[in-house]
Amino acid sequence: MLKFLSKIYFTSFKRSFFCFFFCAVVLNGYGQKLAKTLAPQYQWEYSYSAAPPSTPFDSLRPRTPFQNWALGYAWEKPFPDRSVHNFYLNPILPQININRVQGFEASLMAHYKVAPHTIFKAKLNYGFSDRIFRPILALSRDLNSQHTLSIKAGNELRQFNQSPAIVPRANSINNLFFRNNYAKLYAVNFLAISHYFNSKNAHAFMLKNKLSIIENSAVYNNQNTYLFNRNEIVAQENNTISPIGIASGSFESFSQIVHELVVQFGRENESKTYFSHLGIAIKNSVPLNDPELFQPNKNSPDMPVEIYKPHVNWSFQHKQMIETIALGSFKSFVQVGGFIRSSELPFTDLKHFNGNETSVMRGSYLEVFGLLPYYKFSANGHYFQGHFEQNFNGFLWQKLPFIKKLNLHTIVSFKTLHTQGRNPYQEFAIGLGNIGVGRTKILRVDFFKSLHKQEINAAVRVGLVY
Repeated sequence: MLKFLSKIYFTSFKRSFFCFFFCAVVLNGYGQKLAKTLAPQYQWEYSYSAAPPSTPFDSLRPRTPFQNWALGYAWEKPFPDRSVHNFYLNPILPQININRVQGFEASLMAHYKVAPHTIFKAKLNYGFSDRIFRPILALSRDLNSQHTLSIKAGNELRQFNQSPAIVPRANSINNLFFRNNYAKLYAVNFLAISHYFNSKNAHAFMLKNKLSIIENSAVYNNQNTYLFNRNEIVAQENNTISPIGIASGSFESFSQIVHELVVQFGRENESKTYFSHLGIAIKNSVPLNDPELFQPNKNSPDMPVEIYKPHVNWSFQHKQMIETIALGSFKSFVQVGGFIRSSELPFTDLKHFNGNETSVMRGSYLEVFGLLPYYKFSANGHYFQGHFEQNFNGFLWQKLPFIKKLNLHTIVSFKTLHTQGRNPYQEFAIGLGNIGVGRTKILRVDFFKSLHKQEINAAVRVGLVY
């Protein structure tokens, strides 16, 4: 058995080393772009973000040999010569993923410039297991240089944590190769109208005012979609009572009106060595019906019936970066928030934190925990999270003759989470960044150690940073 496992390990290691060497050396700098195609970086959404919808017609990126309609690399705007065109079709390959509800799923996304300041966006998502088309249509118009009005409607699958807790490509790999179903989904029909304001001055004052009508409903896992042990039955279902375990029920469908008000301030210096962002968010949810919550057995007379009532979620967030020549850069992200409520809350409306149960870090390192289990610390009361990271750049390696040429970055971080009624959760990490060859220094490796009550865990996390 050990010989078999060692054979698999070394075979995988050789393939990984070859791919890295090929991307870094043979492609001479284009390895980073290929890495973005195979493992696209997901746009991390902050709950305080007030940025207006982005469009693909104002890019500053040059054309590359790997950019085309099929491959491309997701989440990037197209090249300048496309900016004069009125139509843009997103690359298809980065939009193909896998989840347990849809099996293989793909999205066709297109942008059309109706007028110089009016953009129409269409997205058609299809799941090959549930055989359901989910369309989304959006129209945004710049009223002037500071005001943008947007309307969006459609049907989509959302994670309970919409940051999201696990990005689609990472969830696809875990479903295919390791049979781990991390992404917990539910279906949403929605209509949303948004107004954005951007002062476009030195203080970068932005405001988002959004009103939505939402219908939430449960979805269920279909066939097991993975490469190994295809015949093994996995009995996990999506539900609001225990989304990380096995359960026989799901939540009752309910509709709600949601109003979000987000105010954001930001400032940075001309040399880009300092920035500071402050966000204030208030989210008010009002039900249109009275669904019963957290009641797996309706026939039990002893089980209390909780009715979903209106509630308010508020939060304050601050993010900053300070860079110095001597000691590198210091980054921090802190958030404090809570709920004003008169009843139990649906699981969709709780505050979910960005955890990680995979071996790979995705999204922004500064807003995600390295070892936190998904949904274990979801909060319906007051909460506080803090992320602090010091990147010493090459400061600690300058006196070592050969290693200093690699220009490795030493990174030390501390993360903490406090939720009402629970003991604090903390993480410490030390890592190496800027690993690679030439212009392809995109690899980062961190050793994390977590502490909660008397439980101590440790693991290594690997990520791509570009």
